[in-house]
Amino acid sequence: MASKTVTATISSGKIKGKLDSSGRLANFRGVPFAAPPVGALRWKPPAPVEPWSGTRDCTKFGPYAYQRAAGFELFFNRLVEGLGLGAARKRSLQAALKLAKVKQSEDCLQLNVRMPAHADRLGRKLPVMVWIHGGDHTDGSGTEPLYDSNVLAERGAVLVTINYRLGMFGFLAHPELAAESADGVSGNYGLLDQIAALEWVRDNIAVFGGDPDNVTIFGESAGGEAALNLMTAPRARGLFHRAIAQSPSDSGRWLHLRRPALDFSAAEDAGVEFANEVVGSPAGQLARLREMSPEQLTTHYQQLPLLGRHFYPVVDGVILPTTPMSAFSVQQQASVPLMIGYNSDEATLFADLMHPAGGEFYRDVTQGSVEPMPIGEARDAFVRSYPTAGLVDRLMSAYPGLATIDSAAVAKHGGDHMFGVHVDHAARQHAAGGHPVFRYYFTATPPSKKQTAGAFHAAEIFYVFDTKFPMVPVADDAHLTVRDMGDRWFAFAAAGIPDSPGREPWPEYDPGSPQQMVFGRPMSGVENVPPSPGIDLMRERIEWLTETLAGPLEPVAPDSADDGEPVRV
Repeated sequence: MASKTVTATISSGKIKGKLDSSGRLANFRGVPFAAPPVGALRWKPPAPVEPWSGTRDCTKFGPYAYQRAAGFELFFNRLVEGLGLGAARKRSLQAALKLAKVKQSEDCLQLNVRMPAHADRLGRKLPVMVWIHGGDHTDGSGTEPLYDSNVLAERGAVLVTINYRLGMFGFLAHPELAAESADGVSGNYGLLDQIAALEWVRDNIAVFGGDPDNVTIFGESAGGEAALNLMTAPRARGLFHRAIAQSPSDSGRWLHLRRPALDFSAAEDAGVEFANEVVGSPAGQLARLREMSPEQLTTHYQQLPLLGRHFYPVVDGVILPTTPMSAFSVQQQASVPLMIGYNSDEATLFADLMHPAGGEFYRDVTQGSVEPMPIGEARDAFVRSYPTAGLVDRLMSAYPGLATIDSAAVAKHGGDHMFGVHVDHAARQHAAGGHPVFRYYFTATPPSKKQTAGAFHAAEIFYVFDTKFPMVPVADDAHLTVRDMGDRWFAFAAAGIPDSPGREPWPEYDPGSPQQMVFGRPMSGVENVPPSPGIDLMRERIEWLTETLAGPLEPVAPDSADDGEPVRV
């Protein structure tokens, strides 16, 4: 009988993994790609792994990064409500989610490799797919059950899933941190973790049969945003060769290190204010923060959501030179093939929790429910966000009901504002630069006739990985779309074109005559991208913000049609 364990020798030492029950796939779990970011290494760029002697056991997943948790709980509670389940099944699922506790640790910079067994002996190099998990840069892990799947490795890929520092541990900015940095900047430690993981892949993946010259990064939501961040981060250049951005989010999209923008403070100012709340007077704040336990810091982070919304990837001029949308506007992104898309009902599960004008504006949802927002307050935010004369009125016309904060209109606008416009803008600009782009639109809904979630945010993950939500029925014809999407994701990683034998060809995106692959159920097919006046307006806004935030800090005239206040950017 073949051994159930396998070994590999990587740059830091020898590791032991495990074969799956079929013997056809091998898993290495909890492999460190950087030193534990604890003690003096808290809020520092990832450091090299200390080599070990002997064989390290890598048969079990490592811990999650410390989580904010509140956002994930709200999202999944609304998902349970929106799936159209019966009362008994709904209660069982809600109870199961409450019991699903995970181990958290600062020692989280680990990754997992899933591969065809003995791929290193096949005589050929396999495409590598590096998954970056979602969760708003504040929650989640590369070891989530959603991603615990064999389907991509069974097709012939080497699948790598990673953890990175989240929230306050991953993105706190502070002048004292900048002072100790050779780059003179702070924050973005989670982004540097992602880059370190890709460097580990470059240096080690051949040991597992993977091709370091054929690496695809892919991710959803915050992971999709991370893919676009990496496409515009100079230090990630050359570490990957294709990118897939699934529903790339707008978490802190216009957050800057040392200048306010829209409703955001400068990230370092917010970091100082956070430290003032936690450890008091400014002198020596960093040393005192590093002396605190991660549990203590997490409690403060969860109790200060207004400041916590600044702990996201930040434009610092070095690690992230500009926002990804701005970089795509001026062709500063990596020249790699890009697959990008979003879902038809992205905001149905959290429209009542978000600010109607978008994530750039604060709304306190720490208790899980919010009072209806006054129409005047919401409109004021729109005016600050769309300051060019007449844009707000045009936006309200593009989304009937938005002017009165109708929930359906807020959901439609929110999906386009948080996800759709990033897909549209990045696809247009990347294609205009002469790079291959393949755009998709996911429309498959839950099978229950009582469902209200639609093709909700993250729904496509179940199809890409062929995983299932516990106790949730699956449509009888879902396997057809599952197989189609899995084939195309793998084909794109293997050759840069998401086509496979017997499938309808997926045309490259052409801004002059835009088409996209629509993944419905049971059939998928190519369709023209329909006109969207709302997204067109949002693209205008992106171009305005790109130009304004690249210039001096000056007041901008208000929208003359709306009697708004001047915008400080």
